[in-house]
Amino acid sequence: MTAEDRLERWLADQAPPTRDLAFEAAVAERIARRRAWATAGALTPWAVAAGAALWGLQPVAADLGRSLGPAMGQALAPAGAMLVLGAVTAATALGAARRFVRR
Repeated sequence: MTAEDRLERWLADQAPPTRDLAFEAAVAERIARRRAWATAGALTPWAVAAGAALWGLQPVAADLGRSLGPAMGQALAPAGAMLVLGAVTAATALGAARRFVRR
């Protein structure tokens, strides 16, 4: 038996390494968390700027609301209620997802 034959037999007998799926899932989760935090961090300046702009426009909106009268307020009340309900639902869903996720 030559050295080539022994080498071929030895290489044929070796099985490929097994994959550790739990490790791969943990690494993928860490990467996803890092990307999520990076996205949230990138959006923070825009949220601050939007808040400042809305705070600055508050007097204009108050004057507009007074000039339109109570009829417009009654027309916009359902839309405001739906926005509040949507925000509460989103906050509850995020809280439940965070509570029930396994680490």
